[in-house]
Amino acid sequence: MHLNIPRPVGSLVNVMIRCQGYILAAASLIMAFVFFFVVILRYWFQADLFAYEEWVLMIAFWVYFLGGAMGSYENTHVKADFLLSVIDNVRTKWIVVNCTLFLEIVIGIVLCYWGWLMLWEEISAYPDWQRTTGLELPFVIPKLGIFLGFVLMSFYSALHLWSGLRDGPTEEWASDEAPPHI
Repeated sequence: MHLNIPRPVGSLVNVMIRCQGYILAAASLIMAFVFFFVVILRYWFQADLFAYEEWVLMIAFWVYFLGGAMGSYENTHVKADFLLSVIDNVRTKWIVVNCTLFLEIVIGIVLCYWGWLMLWEEISAYPDWQRTTGLELPFVIPKLGIFLGFVLMSFYSALHLWSGLRDGPTEEWASDEAPPHI
């Protein structure tokens, strides 16, 4: 993944991406192991793992939103931008992609604000946090993952916009797709 960003920010982003990758890998392995263990318990020992759904669901929230942020960084989200295939002018393609990124950032900022309101409502209710019924895990855990995911998605989209505006329309824009760093 190539983003044309300054070294200090680039180093920070690389550390963030590496941490996200480790969290996603560990969480995915934990979830796979838990489901395997649940099947073994249920069908071999006719036993049940009490309230495992509660904490696995919280892990799933983190995986979903950190994975979404990783997709924003790598620019691998599914898109329906067939418009780029019918535009021949390189500068027009560049403008369309950057306007789309700008709109994505505006929507991301709104989602970050709503995510913050959701998280703050939970934090401000301390010590009377909403909790799950079985293990009484606080809802602040998945809500933090949602908020952090929206913040990271917006941040990575902003990096793509900044990089695209800084580089300008180049020869890569002549293809039917946006260049890989945008």
